[in-house]
Amino acid sequence: MSNNLRRIVTALLAAPVVLGLAYLGGWWFAGLVAGIGVLGQRELYRMAQQGGAWPQQAWGVLVGILLVATFLRPSLWPVGTAVLLLFVVAAPLLVPQEQFLFSFAVTLAGAVYPTGLLGSLIWLRETQSAAVGDGEAFWLVLFVLLVVWATDVAAYYVGKSVGQRPLAPTISPNKTWEGTLGGLGAALVVGVVLKLTVVDLLAWGHVAALIGIGGGVSQLGDLLESKLKRSVAVDDSSQLLPGHGGMLDRFDAMAVAAPLSVLYLHLVAGLV
Repeated sequence: MSNNLRRIVTALLAAPVVLGLAYLGGWWFAGLVAGIGVLGQRELYRMAQQGGAWPQQAWGVLVGILLVATFLRPSLWPVGTAVLLLFVVAAPLLVPQEQFLFSFAVTLAGAVYPTGLLGSLIWLRETQSAAVGDGEAFWLVLFVLLVVWATDVAAYYVGKSVGQRPLAPTISPNKTWEGTLGGLGAALVVGVVLKLTVVDLLAWGHVAALIGIGGGVSQLGDLLESKLKRSVAVDDSSQLLPGHGGMLDRFDAMAVAAPLSVLYLHLVAGLV
């Protein structure tokens, strides 16, 4: 099976699961987001180990899961804070002296990126207000997911087909300006279609901002993960997803786009 066919098959199998659980919301969606985040987190820890760190994976994963859970149940914040503080005070005994700073930092960083950042999708899905009910919350989550996915797919195939000018050759030699613009164009098309069909609660200005985040800024998340991989000389975070690499490879853009989109909807649009 060719790499392109593996990518397509994986996407066709995974996308309905993600969208279905997003529709159900609650602990179903929270469990999915936590699972994706933890798998990406463990990939990050494995990469850090190749760089000489000794991340405390069990503690990092526990903190990451609690971060996700607090987006669904804010009452869990004291528990999450207690676990975090327990790790901080116990770190001198738990983390080996060799590369202590690197190991301590990457343990905590992994709980935030990607797990905690992806947890913002749960905050968006659970939004309930005068303007946003359960159905509207689902469509907003769908908007963020589909715009970022469209960007990723188009950037890959446009860059592979007609890409000539490198975007950031020292970070990711295969990424091109043509691919970047192709991804932004796909985000524009998908965002406009969603606005005209199912996301009518968003004004056009807000739609444009979310397209800019999901179609433009999200691609910086891809560059971030590329630089992380390059720093430890690996090509993919893992081989978990056939044709796509690892979970971190697949959700690196979402880890940037999701929290920024939610913050925009909260601080500017006033919907979350």
